[in-house]
Amino acid sequence: AYVVKFPQGLPHTLTALKQGGVGSMIQENGKFVGSASFYSLSAQAAVMGAFTAMSVASGQYFLAQINSEMKIMNLKLDEILEFLYGDKKAELMAEMSFIRYAYENYASIMFHEPQRVATIMSLQEARKVAMKDIEFYIYDLETTVSRKTKDYTELDSRVRKSFQIEESLKLSQQLYVMSSMMEVYFAQNQDAEYLNAIERDVLAYIDKCDKRMLGSFSILKAHIDAYKARPMERIDKSVHEEKVGALIDSLNHGEESAMRAAVRLALHGVAKKAEYYLSGDGNVYMKAVS
Repeated sequence: AYVVKFPQGLPHTLTALKQGGVGSMIQENGKFVGSASFYSLSAQAAVMGAFTAMSVASGQYFLAQINSEMKIMNLKLDEILEFLYGDKKAELMAEMSFIRYAYENYASIMFHEPQRVATIMSLQEARKVAMKDIEFYIYDLETTVSRKTKDYTELDSRVRKSFQIEESLKLSQQLYVMSSMMEVYFAQNQDAEYLNAIERDVLAYIDKCDKRMLGSFSILKAHIDAYKARPMERIDKSVHEEKVGALIDSLNHGEESAMRAAVRLALHGVAKKAEYYLSGDGNVYMKAVS
């Protein structure tokens, strides 16, 4: 690409060529009166390419911040398979594997437009799958804790089942958050209204999940507290009481969770003015955003 500049005082009329396009000669009243200069835009293109690269690098920085909060998503696959169950198992594993792939190859995909567009569409689909699975696991948890308990063996089994569901639910929740955040970064959409809408939706969904989990485990705690050992029945409720109590405390805290804080940083950090520092060895550093 080139930019054309005309000498001062001459008309802005280039010579039409027979093969199409125009030449640099300037015509006035049928005569050649001078030549325009063409300047290559390769230097400017290189500068813009550098800014694009730095934008992608900053995107990697913010995505890394929120990915660090996805504790369950970052487990090894065999560890995740230990608690996933039912029809949702294969579905969640497939979507989670795709999210990892897109996250790890973010910088490369960003420089290939067709692949970037396809990735955005897949991220939107992953978010819908995550929302569907969240609703499934919440319902399963509420159903599990609401059943009456016949004996301690059944109560013990129900507590273990509830924590298995809770881990699956958290994985679905993290899949929803990560797919939502990654869509923003792959789309490079920094429109303020869009970012505010994403923030409202994601944080509201996190709150919804946490409140319903809190309600379910509060019911489970009541079942544990109310259970009385039958004659000749030896039981130890302390392990379940401690574990359920710790989860309730974590869901009932007054401070903002680390995941919520990471979502806010990821959404608003991308829209903030970035400062880059170039070192003598060619490395690029970005000033951290708090």
